[in-house]
Amino acid sequence: MDQNIWEYDDFIFKGDELKGMTAKGKDKVKAGGQTDLVIPAVTPDGLALKKIADNAFYRRGLTSVVIPDTVESIGYDAFGVCKLKEVKLPEALVNIEGFAFYRNKLTKVEFGSKVKRIEPSAFAMNELSEITLPETLEYIGASAFYKNAFETITFPKALTKIDMYAFRKNNIHKVQVANSVDLHKFAFESFTTVERV
Repeated sequence: MDQNIWEYDDFIFKGDELKGMTAKGKDKVKAGGQTDLVIPAVTPDGLALKKIADNAFYRRGLTSVVIPDTVESIGYDAFGVCKLKEVKLPEALVNIEGFAFYRNKLTKVEFGSKVKRIEPSAFAMNELSEITLPETLEYIGASAFYKNAFETITFPKALTKIDMYAFRKNNIHKVQVANSVDLHKFAFESFTTVERV
């Protein structure tokens, strides 16, 4: 991947946040067919990039993305309705907002070690069949992994809540959930046997 094709004037920055793409950046993707995105780790003002804004790359048709390890927050619908197949999430990332990676083609997601919250529909409508959730994860939002390809899933000890439809439209027949977890009664399919441990 040629990292030099992406320039500061392809993006819109505000402070330590990347807001989206300029007309030049959008054209590079649409007309130029450049769908392998490398996000700059430092803003034009010399700040470490901390946030990717809501809708920043929504429907941009991206097939791959490199996100800098300094990013702490990925906004609502930031990469929604793209064509991403796999993503390595930043080491600093704490929150993954709603619909952040909704309706992609993800088969692999690699988490950093600090993620606490996966908000509603963040990874809904992808092709994930296995995933290692971070030990720090506390909350899995409504429909977070709705309509994927999971047959099994293991939850970290820090988890406190799994919300409605979080794993609906998957093929999980049996799962263990700690008694301490606030589990919505419709978190899994009706055929899923949930063992509280």
